[in-house]
Amino acid sequence: MIRLLGSLLVTGACLWAGWSRRQWYRRRRQTLSDFCHAFARMEAELSEHETETAALLSLMATGAGRAEPFFRRCLGGMEQLEYRPFSEIWMNALTQSDLPLRQEELALLGRGGRLLGRYDGKAQALLLSQLRREMERCLEHAREEERRQGKTAVLLGLTAGLMAVMLLN
Repeated sequence: MIRLLGSLLVTGACLWAGWSRRQWYRRRRQTLSDFCHAFARMEAELSEHETETAALLSLMATGAGRAEPFFRRCLGGMEQLEYRPFSEIWMNALTQSDLPLRQEELALLGRGGRLLGRYDGKAQALLLSQLRREMERCLEHAREEERRQGKTAVLLGLTAGLMAVMLLN
């Protein structure tokens, strides 16, 4: 009975590890998608109304899905703007948000802090458009990786668990 219970626990733990990795791929894709939508919304605001950065962040802090906490942190850091540059506030918000993204995707997002608030609305909209297109390429890659690696992670976890049970018995 104890062997059976131990076998189930080992297999379940390995399966859970694979399932967790699959969920990470899903959260990554959703996060990239939400940032792409947020950047598109920011582009529209900047090109049509030339919205100020604080108002733009306030707008993004609601209705941006998984990107909302990041924009809220940026908005909260705006009170320190006279002591610190906006790009530093943006980068701090990125590191504090613990987003499920790869290093190169975080670096790409970091570029947003260097362009917001520096130029007029039309120039910011153009630069955000370029950034959004690069983020959309990352999103396509993430979708493909989720499709390929997500199922593999679950199957690999289950296989590793069953192998461990066979070796331990």
